Amino acid sequence: MGSGDGMPFLSLTGLSAAVLGAGAGGLIGEWAGLPGFGSALVAGGAAIVLVALLQGVLLPYLRRQEANSHRGRSSYIGLLGTVTLEVPPEGWGEVSFVDADGNRVRSKARSDEPAALPKSTQVYIADVDADYVHVVAVPDLDHPSERF
Repeated sequence: MGSGDGMPFLSLTGLSAAVLGAGAGGLIGEWAGLPGFGSALVAGGAAIVLVALLQGVLLPYLRRQEANSHRGRSSYIGLLGTVTLEVPPEGWGEVSFVDADGNRVRSKARSDEPAALPKSTQVYIADVDADYVHVVAVPDLDHPSERF
């Protein structure tokens, strides 16, 4: 079933909201001392209101959030960062960088460089895996004599 097809209030989420609304409404009706029919009306009204709020307010907001959540760790490749915890030749350190959405990210990092990458070294993210970003030192272009 495609997006927008059928009756969205009959989805599992919509039915769950209706059951929750009916149960809460019925409980409130009982606490208010209404007779059985009155509690049933309050329960039905609460179910309708909760489903309407879910479909009209909450779900569209959540769908908009889904649209920007498709970036994975692979989007870090090609970004520049700064070492925040020394990255030794064997082992791991930490780097900080800004992702494509402008969020500051701190990640465990590894490097194949022959020497340790000290704190504040500018790095290029060359690869990622499930645990680490793999970084390479970026030469200091302000001081050509210090190039690697």
